[in-house]
Amino acid sequence: MQRHSPQELARLADLHTCAVQAWLSSRAPAAACLDRIGVRATSTGLPIPLLNLALSKGYPPGTADEDIGKEIESVKAFFAVRNVPWYWWLAPHLSPPHMVQLLQAHGLAFDRPPLPAMIAHLPSPAIPLPPDIQVWQATTLTDLQVASQIRHTAFRFPAGVGLDYFQSMAADWLKGDPARLFLASFDSSPPAAIGALIMGNGLPGIYVMATLPEWSRRGLGKAILTRLLDKAALEGHNLVALTASRLGYPLYQQFGFEHVFDYAIYRPDDGR
Repeated sequence: MQRHSPQELARLADLHTCAVQAWLSSRAPAAACLDRIGVRATSTGLPIPLLNLALSKGYPPGTADEDIGKEIESVKAFFAVRNVPWYWWLAPHLSPPHMVQLLQAHGLAFDRPPLPAMIAHLPSPAIPLPPDIQVWQATTLTDLQVASQIRHTAFRFPAGVGLDYFQSMAADWLKGDPARLFLASFDSSPPAAIGALIMGNGLPGIYVMATLPEWSRRGLGKAILTRLLDKAALEGHNLVALTASRLGYPLYQQFGFEHVFDYAIYRPDDGR
């Protein structure tokens, strides 16, 4: 099995994550995009900052600070027109090395704990699971409707927001390319957890892992993650990527995921 250097793993994880996050934010019915030399901005139009993102691509060596500043301002103007909260994601290895200072000079502030990017080699370790859990791939609009409700509740979206998230992009989620959505339940209970396997830049990744609070710590998330990792391995992949929440980080470590770098998350200092 090919082994990659830490620097190469970080590069692969970043290219994958930016490709998928841009895709996710660009497929909503009211989505809009802005692509510049060193940054790609994508917006669902929903009032949730993690669904409206500026993703740094890095600037060619020698790019003038003035030109970078113009791009930062164009991103701010883009989201101001959209009138949504948003984040700028910055990986540590991108150029120029003083990008943080440039963002701060243009009114962006460090917002939240760093977001870990992680990678695992496949196949993953075997994890014992309860025998009465069912996991299946979403194939119907009903599956998508239930998944939207689970995500809305588990992620604590504002009232009424994102309740049609998956079904509004039904063609994307049901065709299975690049995204496949899975649900999980116990035998006699309704679905209570979701997770997705999404391809980006030639690498599979784990996304939208969510479990209803009343069903947490029962093994549903582990069951979905096991299915996603097994599927990626069976399809011939030897690496899989994700970005981890604070709560999800220990779970992913159990499955062999290793921390490769942190995204620094910035927001405009007016909170929008």
